[in-house]
Amino acid sequence: MDGTLVDTFQLNLRSFSHAVNRTLTAEEAIDIPSGTLEEQLTNYVSNGAVSGAVERFHDHYKRHFDSASRVFPGIRALLFTMRARGIKLAVCTGASKEIAEYTLTQSGLSQYFPTIVTGDDVNKPKPDPEGLRIAMERIGAHSDQTIYVGDHPDDIAASRNAGARTAAANWGSLHGTKLYDLKPDFLFKHPFEVLSLSDFFTVE
Repeated sequence: MDGTLVDTFQLNLRSFSHAVNRTLTAEEAIDIPSGTLEEQLTNYVSNGAVSGAVERFHDHYKRHFDSASRVFPGIRALLFTMRARGIKLAVCTGASKEIAEYTLTQSGLSQYFPTIVTGDDVNKPKPDPEGLRIAMERIGAHSDQTIYVGDHPDDIAASRNAGARTAAANWGSLHGTKLYDLKPDFLFKHPFEVLSLSDFFTVE
């Protein structure tokens, strides 16, 4: 979702900084390990202050969402076309259910994703494949019928761990060099390049 469908990097950076009462640099934000928001916040606030920090993050995120985020150019047309072709779509994100649903609804993208797997639905975050396996099960897709498109190295690793094809969304990634080094099955510079894989998908 983040960095692939919707450009929320600055919004997340500012919301996290607001939550921990400290201005993080972009480099610091990029290096925050995968995990739930609560787990990420424990590196910056005491255990007793985590719940308050989560509330501050959510509040700032929602108040500034419209002005500090955008759907990546080409995404709406891509999703419309894929749905029209009968391709099953799902979101697998490390974000909380609350934030994921809010982001997709506010962005007008929720209509394309009847299946959403969030950080609240798994015991282990990416690069563990748990979330992807849940998503594939819910949409009735085998791993050899699935391509996972993501902007983060953990997305590539999770996809491989789940037995799915790997695809790097380089149009919004802040990890371009690392993505190249991981040699994903596909590397896309623009969302519409995903349609070049139309022959791969099994459409019912």
